[in-house]
Amino acid sequence: MPDPADTPGAPVREVLAAGRQKLELSDIDTAALDARVLLGHVLKQPPNWLHAHPEAPVDSAMAAQFEAYIARRCQREPVAHLVGTREFWKHAFDVGPEVLVPRPDSEALITAVLEHIVERNRPLRILDLGTGSGCLLLSLLGEFSQATGVGVDISGEALKVAARNARKLKLDDRVEWIRGRWDVSPGGGFDLIVSNPPYIETGALSGLEPDVVAYEPELALDGGPDGLDCYRAILGCLDGALADDGLLVFEIGQGQAERLSVLADDAGCRRRGIHDDLSGTARVLVFDRASSS
Repeated sequence: MPDPADTPGAPVREVLAAGRQKLELSDIDTAALDARVLLGHVLKQPPNWLHAHPEAPVDSAMAAQFEAYIARRCQREPVAHLVGTREFWKHAFDVGPEVLVPRPDSEALITAVLEHIVERNRPLRILDLGTGSGCLLLSLLGEFSQATGVGVDISGEALKVAARNARKLKLDDRVEWIRGRWDVSPGGGFDLIVSNPPYIETGALSGLEPDVVAYEPELALDGGPDGLDCYRAILGCLDGALADDGLLVFEIGQGQAERLSVLADDAGCRRRGIHDDLSGTARVLVFDRASSS
């Protein structure tokens, strides 16, 4: 019996079921969701549309495109890479192999900032170190209408993705992109410095899911032997970068909160808050200068 996905005009429900089954046989935990997202992308329809139109025909060209996506997903290529975007906070961001795919956990950083800075019209200067796709910085600029920002990344290719996202969101007139390392301090005196730096221990990289280790940039993952190398580098160059009454906000890995708090204390910073992600894991630390009132 031919595969329904190979049959011209096969209905959505059959094409979707065939794709889901192939993903399940490849041990993809999110098989049903991934199949919906990929078929929706092919049909240029939101995934929920598929539920409402199970008998809609899928022509042979679209079925073949869907099959190709399913085959690539079976090889653990991230869905975000296949469709080219990932939803984060309030927008869809362009992504690709040049950048880390934004995770829902990282939205906890946006929430934390909004809890600590309640005045949305402040003319903040924001610095995002290791900006990647720009999702953190651009989301914050969207929340603070008078803010301007600088995104720094060592990868020129990542900065191209970030700049493209800024243009899509019509925020390119409020942001500057700079290629550099953690010690870049363009102009200094930032009211807010945010970072989601690499925080995976080097020895743990090989144990990551194939979707991550085989397809996402190692530069955005490897945090050194204890996962804290990048935090040390950032904390070591805060003088002149962070305003006296500014905030420093980090995304962290599981179990890193106390160790990083000690490092920050040694660097003259005081912990102002610790924030969990949706799973209840400590995900974000907020600091200011210890001498601040």
